[in-house]
Amino acid sequence: MVTPTRRIQGYTSTNPLSQNSFLFDVSAKKHISVTALSFMPGVHEGDFEIWWAPNKHERVHQIQKAWTIVAKGYHAGRKGQMHQILMQRSFTVPEGERHALLIMGQTTNAVCFSTDTQVNVGENDDVKLHLGHYKSYPWESQLSTSPFGHSGMQGFIGIVEYQVLQTNTVDIALHTAQELWSRRSFADAQVLSADGKTFSVHRAVLASASHVLEAAWTVDMKEKEERQIRIDSNSECVESLLCFMYTGQECGETDPGEMLRLAHLFGLPALVLLSAHRLAQGITSGNAVASVRALRPYREEPDVCSAWQALVANIQSMLAGDAGLLEEVLLSV
Repeated sequence: MVTPTRRIQGYTSTNPLSQNSFLFDVSAKKHISVTALSFMPGVHEGDFEIWWAPNKHERVHQIQKAWTIVAKGYHAGRKGQMHQILMQRSFTVPEGERHALLIMGQTTNAVCFSTDTQVNVGENDDVKLHLGHYKSYPWESQLSTSPFGHSGMQGFIGIVEYQVLQTNTVDIALHTAQELWSRRSFADAQVLSADGKTFSVHRAVLASASHVLEAAWTVDMKEKEERQIRIDSNSECVESLLCFMYTGQECGETDPGEMLRLAHLFGLPALVLLSAHRLAQGITSGNAVASVRALRPYREEPDVCSAWQALVANIQSMLAGDAGLLEEVLLSV
């Protein structure tokens, strides 16, 4: 059985700053193997390297021989867009240990980080991401200090992908769910998208995920008789919605505003939270108005409140000096 890849993301809510390199730590609650790292470049293109050390970064940040290079790559694309680097040399973090990662670029503004004092760096049942430091030069003796961040420490903007190196009931359940979704053998119903695509599904799975769909399969309605439900959205979003119901993960690139609407419609709080944060973090001058319109109807709900606050903070920083965008946002309210 292939061990599923998991991911943990450091959420932030302010306009990021950037420097040549950034260091942070990962604590393992289970024995894990890190497979990839995504970060936000502060420049349009450049070479990047990932280094690893089996120690806290504050202890070894100036000792190059304590570090091992585990991946390198080249980024070319839109500034501020998340960039993934796959580990070319595997390394593990044993349960109970805390190891360091260093993202190193070739220009003075290569790597973005957050100075948000309310930053939730990231933690789940497997790992914890710790606050880190930026550096102007990789192996210099000085770590970043105030006035930025938490007494000189900053938040990691990015994603760590990893595998838990132990067989447990969670891994077995995840593998079974992935197989059930990808194969969908013995399906007993169909879901139709607005653009005419049909998806074979299992009523029991959808009913377990959504009380709305459970009602549709249960009460004496047309859906129960025909074993067919139409969802008023495009096929990409419908497929991603169904995938989430089966596996707890989306598939493909979808509009977070539309996914938020569907998640709310079908009573999926985990997808509501995920979609809301995607909207808040992906804010640009081009989609600011659409993001506000998508998130505003749900802003007072517990699962959306923090994302709405993050969206507002990000827009406030973007509006400075942009009178045209300010007018668009005001007119959209």
